[in-house]
Formats: sequence, structure tokens, C-alpha cells
Amino acid sequence: MRAPAISSTTRDEGLARDAGQVEFDSALRAPGNPGLVYDLRTGEDSAKFYQDAARFADDLLTETELRAAEALSGYAQFVHDELREPERSRGEYALELLALGMALARYAGAAEHTQEWAVKAARTLFRLRRTAAWVKPLADLARAALTRTFLMPHIGRKASASVQSPLGLPRLIEWLEAAGEFEQEAARLRNWTRYIPTQRPNEAHRLVVQALGLFAWFEREAEIALGAYTHGVKEFLAHEYVRRGCREDQLFCGRPAVEYHLGMVTAEIMNRGLREEFECRSKKVVLVPACLRGAKAADCGARIDGTDIVCTACDPECAVNRITRRMRELSVQVYVIPHATGFSRWLKRWQRELDTGVVAVACLLNILPGGYEMRARGIASQCALLDYPGCAKHWREEAIPTAVNEPRLVQIAAATSARLCSRL
Repeated sequence: MRAPAISSTTRDEGLARDAGQVEFDSALRAPGNPGLVYDLRTGEDSAKFYQDAARFADDLLTETELRAAEALSGYAQFVHDELREPERSRGEYALELLALGMALARYAGAAEHTQEWAVKAARTLFRLRRTAAWVKPLADLARAALTRTFLMPHIGRKASASVQSPLGLPRLIEWLEAAGEFEQEAARLRNWTRYIPTQRPNEAHRLVVQALGLFAWFEREAEIALGAYTHGVKEFLAHEYVRRGCREDQLFCGRPAVEYHLGMVTAEIMNRGLREEFECRSKKVVLVPACLRGAKAADCGARIDGTDIVCTACDPECAVNRITRRMRELSVQVYVIPHATGFSRWLKRWQRELDTGVVAVACLLNILPGGYEMRARGIASQCALLDYPGCAKHWREEAIPTAVNEPRLVQIAAATSARLCSRL
């Protein structure tokens, strides 16, 4: 079966390009080019980025311990004892506290000032879009109009003290669910709404203050440590984004640089927390996005068998072909995922195969929700970041093939623990 059925590109993508267009695209994909929303490469590849991200992740974990060690310990104990959740790494709990601070700082004002009926309607439409394929475009059209008119105008608006407090968390979480872009994050934050009432009022208030303070520190310091990789965000928001009008992905694409920075440290910290489980799995698979395919993506000949989409090596220059060949030497199977919105369908299989470790390649804004979902499904996983985004669905008028640090991807997939892993 031919792959146009899985193509996420525009109708005109894949047509023959003249030499000038090829040269233009090559220049556009050069490291540090401002035409890209974000770009992890310096020099030839993204090796330096991963070093910077690891250092800053260490700084974040140190800062979190200084600010909120007691709160992290109490929350971790509560989640284990009361919610009966398998133990996560302390770094992952630190990420949750940071995500709580981000939600309070960036979206609590929107939650306070968006009319309640609009929030309820948006939540209903988000659930409705999953009921049947024919419903989805209609529900998304209605959601786009509702989001643009009622939810988005209030983002960044200052919240009152009562909303940026433990009492305001339920309303904030409802707004995040209504937005449709924070489903996994909202699920994790609901755990905090169950934990906070177990604390004395002054301790609950202090926890919220700690979360807000941690996010303020992160926003400032991440720009210094990682801002070189997100120069394109402001340009994208000021030009390409404002020309688009009312679209279903307007809230997803309208994120500021700090949320890209959150994805960067999330990838590092969650990989650390899940590494032992992943390395103990006897079988490994790699999931790559369709945007990694090369210039001939519109004529991709990938084989489709149910939800499995496998490269058939139709294009020697295609990154998916190259990655598939390299992984075959490690006895690792590679599958193509058409788009992040279908990610859950592809995960169901690996949730059932308990001997399998999954490496997922994704863009920065999908790292946190994707990592949370794989964690929730009990999948032993690792992630690798796209060096830059290039799909027409979200980021560009005309798609370009994306890239990933392939040596790092191979290193992740090849890792096997020397320990017995008897407890896993």
C-alpha cells in the first residue's frame, strides 16, 4: 500500500523542485537559521545542545531541591501510598511542580476570565471529536472558533490571588482540559489537587508560592541557558503565526519560548527516570514522525499493515530509510507515526507488549504530554528530539523534511543494562 494515506504534508509538497528551490531549502535547514521555529543544531549537529540541556536539567533539579525538597517528598509519598501509583523518579516529580507553576503563571488568568459556558462547551467539543472520524473536522472547526474568541484572549492576563492559590486549581485544570492541548498535563495536576488539601492551609499556600517561584526562576534562567536554540519562536509568532487566522492548532502553535525550554529539560529528566526500565527490555522499537521523510514524501512507498507503517527503502536520501537501516543492525524495528494526534493509537500495542522498550522521536512541544502518556500506560520509553520542526500542518506554509541527531538515537536504542533487572 502506498504511503500518501499517511502523508501529513500539503497537496503540492513532493512536486519536483528546481535547483534554486533545493538550494533555498538547504539554506533554510542550515544550523541557526531564523526561518525555523527552533533549531537544536550548532555547527554540524545538535551535540552541544544535549550537553547544555543536561547541565541545565541538573541546575533545575538542584534549584527545586533548595526551594521545595519537603514538598516533593510529601507529594511523592502521597502519590505512592494514597494514589497507588508506581514510583517515579524525584526528577519527574520536580517537573510536575514546575508544570504546576507554569500553569498557574501562564493560564490561571485565562481560567479566571473565560466564561464558564465557553469552558464547558470547549471540553464537550474536545471529547466529541474522538467519537467518530466524520465528527472530528466539525468539532475542530467549532473548537477553533470558540478558542480564538473566548479562551485565547485571556492568556497572559494576570490572575487574582484567589485563583493563583490552591482554591483556584480545579478551575485552572478545567480550562486546561477545555483548551485541548494539555490533556496529559491536566491529568498530572489533578494529583496535586488531591494532595494539597491534605496539607495545612499555610503549607498548601506555601506550596503554590514555591511552584510559582520555581517557574519564575526557570523562565529567566532557561532563556540564558537554552535561549540560543529558540530564537525563531518570536519571529514565528510575529509573522507566520499571526497570518493564519482561526485554526484548530492556534493554541498549540502560539506557545512562547519558555514552553519549548520546558520540553528540552523534560526530555532529559524523563529519559533519566525511565532509563533503567528501558534498558532492561529485551526488545526495542523506534517510532519516528512522518515529517522525517525526505523530499519524495508525497510518493512514499511505506508498507501499511493495520497501525504498523514500515519503511520500504524507496528513497535512498530519506532519513527514515537511513534510520531504519541503522536500526536493523541492532535488531530494532522502526515504525512511522503519521502525526502526534494519532500517537495514542500507536501506543496501545506497546502497552500490551511488556518486554518492549519504545524510543519516540518528537518535536519539543509534544515531549511533555507524550512522556506523561507513555508513563501512564506503563511503557518503558526514551525520547529523542527533532532537531527542528518542518511540517506544514503546524509550522510552515510548505513542509521541509526534519532531522534528528541520528548517532544519539542509535546510542539510546542500543543501550542495554548490565544489571539483572530482576525487579522489573
